[in-house]
Amino acid sequence: MNALSVIYIGTGEFGVSILKAFSSDKRVKIPFVITGQDKPSGRHLEIRGGAIKEIALKNKLIVHQSDRNAELKQKIIQVNPDFLLVCSFGEIIPAEILALPRFGSVNIHPSLLPKYRGASPVQEALRNGDAITGVTWIFMTPKMDAGPIIEKKTLSIEPEENSETLGQRLSELAARESVDVLINFAKTGKKTPQDEAKASYCRKIKKDDGKIYVAQEESKDIVNKIRAYTPWPGCFILWNNKRLKIVQAATSEQKISSGEVKILEHGALAIGTRKNALLPTRVQLEGKKEMGIEEFLRGQRKIPRKITNF
Repeated sequence: MNALSVIYIGTGEFGVSILKAFSSDKRVKIPFVITGQDKPSGRHLEIRGGAIKEIALKNKLIVHQSDRNAELKQKIIQVNPDFLLVCSFGEIIPAEILALPRFGSVNIHPSLLPKYRGASPVQEALRNGDAITGVTWIFMTPKMDAGPIIEKKTLSIEPEENSETLGQRLSELAARESVDVLINFAKTGKKTPQDEAKASYCRKIKKDDGKIYVAQEESKDIVNKIRAYTPWPGCFILWNNKRLKIVQAATSEQKISSGEVKILEHGALAIGTRKNALLPTRVQLEGKKEMGIEEFLRGQRKIPRKITNF
């Protein structure tokens, strides 16, 4: 079989490992990459391209960033690709463009569809305390994340990992498998409709989602929330009227009333929640560096008796 012609479309960090794998695999060729527009970045808000553009240029691939669908459509028609491969793009692609490739357009989604359609599947799996997640390759249709399934691969979730580490492992899984998935689909055309009755959705995360309300939330749910929202947007409590980001935490059955703060005999910090206690193990106070809880407590002149809401 001749090398597959695949136009890669993506912007987010999740696609970096995947594009690297495609760039080095002789079974595929990439006529060009489509990615999002350059945006202000960093402290000085310099206009920069994203990680996908950087990897594409490093691998001497042509990059298109046009926001004009008619222009992109003509470029795709000119190269007559076998596939469009879409991964973490964040923009709607018109049906007329999805229909252009010889074998169709394929999306890589970091969940076991139809579970967790939408913008934050990695975070949602962690937030719900799931033990297993995975990657799904779907044949793209106009309805978001609802196309027929081409392939699924599962991945166990490690007990203490966060959205950054889990997202990277899912990306690496997709990078290992995607070329084979496309080759097999080109040969067989096999795809299976999603079960709409089992579909669930997750929304785009907002910065305020990281606020912790110890009186309303159970400790185990707070720990899952911290894992889901680390590194962004981060999970916070108010500590002496400053934001304290909790980077890692555990749960305890220590009997403490909700919101109460205690220093335990072995030096741990315990915060009462709606059920059981939260034991932060790594934190970052507003304006300070991240540190372990023992170092943090040594630097505190005043330990609040109670955590108040924002």
